[in-house]
Amino acid sequence: MNPPQGPDSLSRTLSDWRVTPPRHPQFRSEVWARLRVSETPPPWQVFARQHVGAVGGALALAIIAGGFLGHERARAQAAEESSQLATAYVQGLDARSMRMP
Repeated sequence: MNPPQGPDSLSRTLSDWRVTPPRHPQFRSEVWARLRVSETPPPWQVFARQHVGAVGGALALAIIAGGFLGHERARAQAAEESSQLATAYVQGLDARSMRMP
């Protein structure tokens, strides 16, 4: 390493430093071409492959939620049918509503 040349050597070096990148004549047209390509959404298969974790998580969540909601719906329906059967059974045993032959 070079020894420091004075208290302001870094400031002087940075103030004199200029970057002149080479000019690329097709830069703007290439950027616009890339933007046009990115405006069209990819097919769902490509999207699914690019976002495997998110798609897999959403699918797992949907399966778990569907199973839970289906179980709860079946339980509620079974309870309702059981209640209807019990009501019909008790009404069938009621002597006041029986018809004698």
